[in-house]
Amino acid sequence: MRFARLIAALLLGSTSLTACAEETRRPLKISARTVSFAPESEGVKGVGQLAHLGSLRLTSPDSDFGGISGLIVSPDGKAFLAITDASHWLTGKLTYTDGRLTGMTGQEIAPLRDLSGKPLQGKTGDAEGLAGSMDGDVYVSFEGDHRIWKYAFGKDGLDATPVAVKVPADLAKAPGNGGLEAITLLADGKLLAITESYENADGDIRGWMIDPAGKAPASLALKRRAPFDVTDARQLENGDVLTLERRFNRVGGVGFAVRRIKADALKSGAPIEAEVIADAGMNYLIDNMEGLSLRKTSDGRTLVYLISDNNFNTPLQQNLIMLFELKKAD
Repeated sequence: MRFARLIAALLLGSTSLTACAEETRRPLKISARTVSFAPESEGVKGVGQLAHLGSLRLTSPDSDFGGISGLIVSPDGKAFLAITDASHWLTGKLTYTDGRLTGMTGQEIAPLRDLSGKPLQGKTGDAEGLAGSMDGDVYVSFEGDHRIWKYAFGKDGLDATPVAVKVPADLAKAPGNGGLEAITLLADGKLLAITESYENADGDIRGWMIDPAGKAPASLALKRRAPFDVTDARQLENGDVLTLERRFNRVGGVGFAVRRIKADALKSGAPIEAEVIADAGMNYLIDNMEGLSLRKTSDGRTLVYLISDNNFNTPLQQNLIMLFELKKAD
């Protein structure tokens, strides 16, 4: 969320970035328009190890649509669940033509609920990370009041009341807008949780292995690749983890990168090094990329979905969803 403050300071001055949240569950209309990934270089097929398979610009007449910060795409690629940093769930459908992402429609929008079942409003529900499965439990991490809540989404859907997950005491010391942006549910049932910008004494990004059952978390550190901040993470079938990271500064503008953490590095206890597999800058049509989702196709390909948070800052920013195929390194 530091990105939101930078955008405000550089472009909009004191303009509010928070939409006026409604407390009702209701139908959601989304309009999706195909856009180019590299408008000035139409021959570009992707970036790094990511082969581009479609980009969509998303709009909606609902004033609470925007600020999309986390994404789960169903195993068949047809449905999605998303969260916003202004206290809302989003659901909808995805469509494809010849393997390319060509459509997105909305189904419902609803407020996230607090531990007593009451709707969250505005930044009391600054949801940043989303992990789990739509047919089971999903985990949501929040900034401001740093925490992780578990929702029985498969059972109760958009009306789910959460339970709190035990988080490290040190998390309370994270910057207000530098908390747990990236969470992913690992194959062993633990949550890998990485902060956006909470650094240790060596300048590494702090994170933890968190056991939802309540066992003591194990701390870890990810080598930072300045000026990028971590915004999401997902585990591949082989145990490796992909991180989504973004940057914004006056010189380089907006950018995103994807790095790969080897499975063994998660277990070593040493500061984690990660390989850059994609790095996109202003020569691509991108924005504040915050959400990452992965799925495996029936023929064994790994598909990568990225979605952006527009900070409710239209028309200067936009909600984009992009589809890529993860290619093997040369």
